Amino acid sequence: MVSHNPERGSFPPPYTVQVSARAKHARLKMTPHDGLIVVVPQGFNKTHIASLLSRHELWIRKTAAQLDAHRQEPLPSRENGLPCKVVFPHCSEEWDVEYTQTATGEAAIKESSATSLLLSGDVANDVLCRKLLNSWLKHRAVMLMLPSFEKLATSLDFDYAEAKVRLQHSRWGSCTSGRVITLNTKLLFLPEYLIRHIMVHELCHTVHLNHSRAFWALVQQHDPLWRINNRDMKSAWKYIPAWVSGKP
Repeated sequence: MVSHNPERGSFPPPYTVQVSARAKHARLKMTPHDGLIVVVPQGFNKTHIASLLSRHELWIRKTAAQLDAHRQEPLPSRENGLPCKVVFPHCSEEWDVEYTQTATGEAAIKESSATSLLLSGDVANDVLCRKLLNSWLKHRAVMLMLPSFEKLATSLDFDYAEAKVRLQHSRWGSCTSGRVITLNTKLLFLPEYLIRHIMVHELCHTVHLNHSRAFWALVQQHDPLWRINNRDMKSAWKYIPAWVSGKP
């Protein structure tokens, strides 16, 4: 990737060029943490990017404004973007995060109390600290989400082979033909009703591994407000702290 960073407030805004072997044409996408991304096929003449951005100026400005409108006030964090507090709203959990630099040893993480996390060792290593925090998030997701998922599946009379969690970039959940369901660790930061919405969606895929009318009818049966919930999921990224996605 190659980044372009003009002065703040100018057009175009900062963007990143991503060369994709799959892309057939140049296209634009914008995410809350990565910003504007110009996806181009291999061999693309990058001198054409300026005109591409100019043609889509209205979309770029409109999408950037929508992202800003949905953006929530961030929780306290360090200068490097790592968190001083982690909050899981659906279960009312709040964790204070402390960092202790020591002369020896790689960074390590532990729950020093029921509401406190301690990172110690080489805490100046941002990449390592982020990796440890995400590993701890997966642990909390296993402890908090999987029992809730099992309880929901039982109450709705669904059967599945296995449920697991994984930190995924964009997919909130998935279900294989073998009825193995994977939930995104990032769900921890969402409101309870949206977590349930995703869980129901994946459970319905154990019956219909597609998005047919029969699938949506089954979703409707167990999630009557699924259309509203599905719409809300389009801006659900606003609940996810930037450090979880690897951006300071």
